[in-house]
Amino acid sequence: MSIEKIVAEAINNNPLRLKEAFDEEMNVRIRAALQEKYQEMTEAVDAEDLEEETEELVENDDEEEDEDEDHDDEDGDDDDDDEEMANEMKKLHASACSKTEMYGKMKEKYGCTREKFNELYASACSD
Repeated sequence: MSIEKIVAEAINNNPLRLKEAFDEEMNVRIRAALQEKYQEMTEAVDAEDLEEETEELVENDDEEEDEDEDHDDEDGDDDDDDEEMANEMKKLHASACSKTEMYGKMKEKYGCTREKFNELYASACSD
């Protein structure tokens, strides 16, 4: 019941209906507040879980990279790729991209190793 109806009941001197209307309105507001808090909490938990999963994927990729490291350097355009990666890393760093996210993007796009990424990160993103 709206506040106007509650006031109308009060004016009509119907105290029992006034109490019921007030309780009903408070229950609606409390439910809405609890629902909002629940959504905030579940979104925060989902974000934390996503970050943990991303870190685990990066760790697994690092282990796989060590095994495949010999095959990554066969391309003759390494210097061009390094320069492109460094430029892209600078942009990502400026946009507040985390190092973990940046590594994932560089690995996906350029197939770089963790060692190469760290080397380029140190040179391109050092403040």
